[in-house]
Amino acid sequence: MSLLDLYEQHVQEQSKPKSLLDLYEQHLKETTPPTPTTPSTKSLLDQVIESRATRALHEEVYAQYVAQHRAHQTQAIADATKSSIGQIIIPTGTGKTRVQISLHVADMIAKTKQEQTGVYVIGAHRLLLCKQLMDELQDLCIKVGLPINVLYVGSARHDEKHVYDQYFNMGVDKDTYESTYTTSGKEVKKFWEKTKAKGRHLIVVSTYHSFDKLKNIDAIDLCTYDEAHTTIAEDFTENIAEVFPRIKRNYFFTATRKVNGEYGGMNDEALYGSVLSSVPPKAMIDAGEIVMPRIHTIKLDVETTGEVVSEKNESMLVKTVIEAFQEHKARLKEDSAHPDQIGAKLLVSAKGSIELNLIQNNLDFRAWCHANSIRVFSYSSEYGNYENFVQEADRNKVYESMRDLKDTDECILLHIDILTEGIDLPSITGVLLLRHLNEAKLFQALGRALRLLKYDRAKLYSGEISPTDRDKFTKPYAYIILPMHLEKMSESSEEMKATIRRVISEYGIPTEEFLPPEEFGGSSIDYLDPVTGKGEIEIKNKLYPLLHVIEDLVIESLKNSAVDKTPEEKYQAIMDLVKTF
Repeated sequence: MSLLDLYEQHVQEQSKPKSLLDLYEQHLKETTPPTPTTPSTKSLLDQVIESRATRALHEEVYAQYVAQHRAHQTQAIADATKSSIGQIIIPTGTGKTRVQISLHVADMIAKTKQEQTGVYVIGAHRLLLCKQLMDELQDLCIKVGLPINVLYVGSARHDEKHVYDQYFNMGVDKDTYESTYTTSGKEVKKFWEKTKAKGRHLIVVSTYHSFDKLKNIDAIDLCTYDEAHTTIAEDFTENIAEVFPRIKRNYFFTATRKVNGEYGGMNDEALYGSVLSSVPPKAMIDAGEIVMPRIHTIKLDVETTGEVVSEKNESMLVKTVIEAFQEHKARLKEDSAHPDQIGAKLLVSAKGSIELNLIQNNLDFRAWCHANSIRVFSYSSEYGNYENFVQEADRNKVYESMRDLKDTDECILLHIDILTEGIDLPSITGVLLLRHLNEAKLFQALGRALRLLKYDRAKLYSGEISPTDRDKFTKPYAYIILPMHLEKMSESSEEMKATIRRVISEYGIPTEEFLPPEEFGGSSIDYLDPVTGKGEIEIKNKLYPLLHVIEDLVIESLKNSAVDKTPEEKYQAIMDLVKTF
């Protein structure tokens, strides 16, 4: 029984009063073996009493947190402080959460020193993301010594007991901290007034679905909007507009800015402000803040007439996932400098709940996963949440188990959209797309795998390796796997080609894996007849569905050339340029 449990038991046992000291001595007797001597350090009880008596502000803790910021994070914070509203565009995986938390905590510290309190809001589009953001912000606030209450505005339940267990020795209990969850505007107002009366800051985490409930708070000091590109949905925009006049400072964070025409979407500066800070993905790759993406395609041998197969073909879906995982694992181990220190973790984006459920319940898939010790997590709003094929009602428990994965564990994560945006997943190594994704969703899905492995990050930040030493990284790349035999992923998907083309351009992805071996082997290439048969073109497109994307990129690089070339010279110039990618 923990010290906190003993203390709570004592409060309930009115007929048997005991002092906190008695309870602490009882706790020691139950948990500590007899020793001849007692260390002359401050006891846990003394620490608890001191924390309750002083509740000192530990600015040095915040200073240490800020000292760990990367250059682009420091710059984004500086840019934000120049205006009360604006957009912060930071690539996925480069720590935009730290920027948000820093803005909130810095303002709280300033107000606390002036004996004032404030209201601080983090908006997000998913409950799971809300929890992740809240955990990180709350942890720093408590360690800094800021007096806070926490309000969750959304439908998910939250248990504050784990907060008391984790931070009890820092003076956090029912007398110093409270949290609640609601979707009622009246309850929001009531809890805000209660928090203000107790002299504490109010931290609010709200989904955009319920954001309008915050209009019952008279004034909000600062609001950060995570994955802000999702706010352009009409109902979200309306909800935000109801609260907007009450918010003093607004900052919109995203990696994938969405606009609609000249003044629509995030071009609406009246709502979103201007772009205050923006960092391109290639700059973050060059700086070593994220890994470089690599794209490779798979095309299974299918017993058909050569036509692509439907996503509803259960056996083909399962075969696709299994073979994609095997190929991805082999590629990862081949590229890794320390293949024994990393396991393949594949994020699978299914088309919908039906397809996801087909994979999840397939007996061959389950048997293969068990036989190969591959852990499986599945998220679906329709069918529920599963860990290793066992359903769990509490999504947060599945999420916590997922976050506890070791770098060496091997795992498949099945989802539709819920794990795509904002969620911090453990060392995801690859993304398998079983459907077409628009540009924003593809960039977000890819972002789950772009994060540096902690081991690589430590070596990079210490100077032991440089961003260009990819052959020394344990996780050198983030892999996108495209199954070209599936109906919606086939070469007929022009929109998907355009999206992939943008990814290649934005991230500077090497292109050799998209090209026919004879065109990348370095051998002499005879000039091709400009009149190529239709059948030959169709065969080439089937074999190399992304080839024309690369060719377009290369050809564009030659557009500004003023040198006249014969057709043969132009072709050779293209091939020479391709080899430099």
